[in-house]
Amino acid sequence: MRTLTRLLIATLALGTLGAQAGALEDGIAAFEKHDFNTAVRLIEPLADQGNVEAEYFMGTFYMYGHGVPMDPPQATTWFKRAYGHWETQARAGNAQAMVEIATMLTSGLGVTRDDKAAADWLRKAGELGNAEAWAELGGLYVEGAGVPRDMAEGERLLKKAAAAGSARATEMLQKLAARTQPAQTSL
Repeated sequence: MRTLTRLLIATLALGTLGAQAGALEDGIAAFEKHDFNTAVRLIEPLADQGNVEAEYFMGTFYMYGHGVPMDPPQATTWFKRAYGHWETQARAGNAQAMVEIATMLTSGLGVTRDDKAAADWLRKAGELGNAEAWAELGGLYVEGAGVPRDMAEGERLLKKAAAAGSARATEMLQKLAARTQPAQTSL
């Protein structure tokens, strides 16, 4: 009987997680369609339950006034909650969470901007094989943000990330190439 009860509880929990994932995906789809009222309606309950992605979206909604009144202090509250959850996950070894907090550190969303700390998190995520970490760290080297400016190292990391399938790295490499090519003169 105990095993059956545990199995039933586990099944219900998985169903709840699946429903949360569905609501989050639907909320993100509404956000992408600029249907902000629907996005907030779907995402806010998940954020209230501690879903870290939903918390981040709520910060975005309040930062830009998407579906809610613009309220930067409320946005900061949501961003801080998301950061705290991602930081816990990052400290537990979750590479994607490391990338998320690094992104927040480079943008200053909900936390004090700290490019050096972001670079440290990106290195850790890169050591775990995260291609997006390599892309973002490559961008920091190109810009000299939190690390010494080193175009060769930046390009190396971007190429490594692109080879691993990072669309962002491919885009960044194209922009870098356009920026570093000598201007064409016409006769």
